[in-house]
Amino acid sequence: MSGKHDGGGVEGGASEGDGSGVSVPTEQLRERRDELQERAPSRRAVLGTLGAGALGIGLGHWGIPALSDVVGGVEVPAASGSASPPGHHDPGNVLALVPESEVTHRASRDGRWDDPGTWGGSVPDDFARAQIPDDVTVTLSGASTGRLKTLRVDGALAFDPREDSHLRVETLVTTPESVLQIGREGRPVGRRGQARVTFADLGPIDEDWDPERLSTGLLALGEVRVHGAEKTTWTELASHPTSGATTLELDGAPTNWDEGDRLVVPGMNPGANEDEELFVTGIDGSRVSVDRRLDFDHVPPADDLPSYVLNLDRTIRFESESQDVPRRGHVMFMSQAVEVRYAAFEGLGRTDKSYAFTDPQHGNPPEDVPPNPRARYALHFHETGIDTDTAQTVEGVAVDGSPGWGVVNHHSYVDVTDSVTHDVFGAGFVAEAGNERGSFVGNFALRSEGSGDLPDSRDFDSSRDEHDPGDVDDFGHGGHGFWFQGPALTVEENVAAGHRHHGFVFWNRPLVDRELRPGEEIDRIRGTVANFPLEHVDEDRMPFLVDSDHVYDGKVSSAYVPLKSVRNNTTFASGGGMDLSRHQFGWSHERYADYSVVEGFTAFNVGPLVRSWGHVAAPDHGNAEGGNNGISVRYSHNLRVKDARLVWGRGREATEAVVDDEQADEHPERLESVGINRNTPYPFHVVFEGCEVEGFTTGAKPLPRGVTVYRDCRFDNDRDVSVEDGHHWPARRIKLENCTFAGDGEALSVGLDEPDDRGAQEVFADNGGVVLDGRQVYYDAQAPDHVPIPDGEMADQLGRGDLSELFGTDASNLVGKTNRELYAEYGRAVKGHPVPDHASRDERVAGGYVGGDPTGAEAWFDAENADVSEPFRVREDPSAATGRYVVAEGVDASGEPPSEGLLTYEFEVDAGRYRVWSRALGPSGEDDSFWLRVDDGDWIRWGGVGGRRSWAWERAPEPDTEDWHDRRLFDLDSGQHTLTVGFREDGARLDRLFVGPDGRTPIGLGRGLPEE
Repeated sequence: MSGKHDGGGVEGGASEGDGSGVSVPTEQLRERRDELQERAPSRRAVLGTLGAGALGIGLGHWGIPALSDVVGGVEVPAASGSASPPGHHDPGNVLALVPESEVTHRASRDGRWDDPGTWGGSVPDDFARAQIPDDVTVTLSGASTGRLKTLRVDGALAFDPREDSHLRVETLVTTPESVLQIGREGRPVGRRGQARVTFADLGPIDEDWDPERLSTGLLALGEVRVHGAEKTTWTELASHPTSGATTLELDGAPTNWDEGDRLVVPGMNPGANEDEELFVTGIDGSRVSVDRRLDFDHVPPADDLPSYVLNLDRTIRFESESQDVPRRGHVMFMSQAVEVRYAAFEGLGRTDKSYAFTDPQHGNPPEDVPPNPRARYALHFHETGIDTDTAQTVEGVAVDGSPGWGVVNHHSYVDVTDSVTHDVFGAGFVAEAGNERGSFVGNFALRSEGSGDLPDSRDFDSSRDEHDPGDVDDFGHGGHGFWFQGPALTVEENVAAGHRHHGFVFWNRPLVDRELRPGEEIDRIRGTVANFPLEHVDEDRMPFLVDSDHVYDGKVSSAYVPLKSVRNNTTFASGGGMDLSRHQFGWSHERYADYSVVEGFTAFNVGPLVRSWGHVAAPDHGNAEGGNNGISVRYSHNLRVKDARLVWGRGREATEAVVDDEQADEHPERLESVGINRNTPYPFHVVFEGCEVEGFTTGAKPLPRGVTVYRDCRFDNDRDVSVEDGHHWPARRIKLENCTFAGDGEALSVGLDEPDDRGAQEVFADNGGVVLDGRQVYYDAQAPDHVPIPDGEMADQLGRGDLSELFGTDASNLVGKTNRELYAEYGRAVKGHPVPDHASRDERVAGGYVGGDPTGAEAWFDAENADVSEPFRVREDPSAATGRYVVAEGVDASGEPPSEGLLTYEFEVDAGRYRVWSRALGPSGEDDSFWLRVDDGDWIRWGGVGGRRSWAWERAPEPDTEDWHDRRLFDLDSGQHTLTVGFREDGARLDRLFVGPDGRTPIGLGRGLPEE
């Protein structure tokens, strides 16, 4: 990140003073306020309009901003104008902490804090309950206050940027029409002045006075402007530092670094904390001298991968006097007029992510634990609303040491940039509920200890009659850099390092923090509760979502909203790279151009997840929630991952160091790693383009359902791509196109899971399988002479009833027969059919064969492009290839082909052997059949077409022949041909047809991925 220049400088004023040397406007200011009051109902907006241009008044040194400084010239309604539902965030609960009836010191005029005249004779002292009333401005300048019990700001509190100022208060409340100003744009608190806000420890929270445990901290209902001196917050290093070094080479001269600044160089070891804290002793251009020699090497596994340094010092500090978690301060902004730049938040936050919170909206709280309410975070925008054109701003902040979360956007619209979190237990940067707007750009999250629990371990599910205590939808506790419930965010150029688990998590099922409406329920893996206003949905990317039955009261579940922008983020030295979960689950489609895109993600030195009891969670543990995963796709649909770079690096040695010999013998999977992983059997439709995966035990595991595409990827792993078909893994397509396999490991490994983990459907279903550079891949178990059911025991394992249903005969008749014999007698073999004669071995494929290079022309047809007549009709479906499909309604031609209403398609091919495919959907076994004919050939009863819940490609059957090689193949002469489809059962939906040479398999919408 590039450094920024310190504005410096102080303007003088031309208004009435109070003898302190600080200009404070009086009559003119009040007149101006009265004049503007009629134009803006909010006092906060009124104060926001006052600046150096108003009546010639110069207010710069205590910094009431001009309107253009506030929101770019747009007046923002008061926070109370967008009030949230009642609860602990209700402004009434906040104001109840500071009733005017209990005020002991009330400012009576504008002036300096330390002037007794400002307070009518007595400056607030220890345990005071002070108030700055409406129309009064108090300036804190060169003073340290007493340790106040409360401070209520109805007017304005400003910090003089020219001198050190220190406010010490247990609970600071600003009301909706107030202004809290600490520095301003162009006049930040700089090197000539330091500003501190210390949340005093005056004893345990008194729940008789504060039953919601809101107190101790800053509770801001009004306008807040915080401007510290700009500085380089973090940066890449020009050279990687090694053990013994006493200087750091930055990639450019840092802005506003000083001797004594506290730095942290992130460690590269995923198995140990090797972060090193240093202090600056000298700066010479881009060379920075530090106070001691480095203890560790900070060298990534490739020269072109980065190393970094962070600066944690700021000229404005918010801090806790006590580090006892229940007595720490917290910062909660509840106004839409907040701007915080270059401030430190040190030792703040009371919500403890080491155990579940105790005030859940849904579920049962944990038992026998101290109070642990939600929303007491270090820096927190709390339900300020998303229906505004202007984002609130966080820039250049440093959050250091929090037991919960660092920077939190909750039901708000916030831009967070150029900021750092350090030593935050649960997650550094968070979008909490799902409907958040804004951005996280150019931030660095370093080090989180985490709970050691899996990401899903505290989720809530309405369908469960009883819930374990702590299943309350408490997330972001496992030790993560960035945790995002919300997809509608710009997430770019961020770095996460040193985390117990994933650096980045997109967990996109909404957090429902309100009472459920009748008929609503919380599903643990599907986002069914509508929470995101349609007005903020990109209709160009999700045109069909807007008109779908997922819409309720003008809103849709944020789980169905595409990721806005996720680009160029990096994770290293963490127990996982990126977890993509609950994204558009239940909204699968194959419109690749509309998929959410994760672009340019880098993860290196990914390591193990060590649970709280010391055991390692293997990559596939808990639905692929374990460690050593570069990218894990879980319960998600419709994603494109582009240009990812995943390097296991030091993860191997870190894993071997923590998995002892006994664990390795009993659980060898704990030594494994996966570059691109998925859980089973839930993800659908993910495309990986231009990815590099290096050094893992397994480079990639394709999705168990839908379509998985690897295009232009480079693999160099022990096993590059591992395809295993197992229990409950129905029809899927896996396409590898123009991929490179380096190194000595297995490139493409194919096979079936262990026998006891398979069912008849998984073994014998024709699911399309794997296509490698346009050529079909076949398993060893499909060999013509292979005997898939050698004995009765195997028939029992596969399920005799299922076998009988699939083959149309008693299962005992299948025992001992080869694939060739099964296919000749029953038209079915392992994976649908035996290996054809044209297939051969390929050095890239372990455990299988590759079909011959298919030659010949091909033809594609959109079903609705025929002359559609009754009983066929054209209907709309966003998941159809063109958004339209054909279906016959109200008819039955089960016995013989119809003579009317036929769909006819003309095509031309070269002479050869061809297959016919349809992309279809048969909702059930009673409506999944058509009649098919090629030219003047026999009519074919085409049953079992397509998928049941989503569109799928199905091969058309050929009439019985003596030679099993000819099954499902059409011998066509060169020239024109006709394909005719007739209705058989109403309800069967036809989307697209394909005629192609043997060995060519359609995937997705059928014509491949769109070129960029």
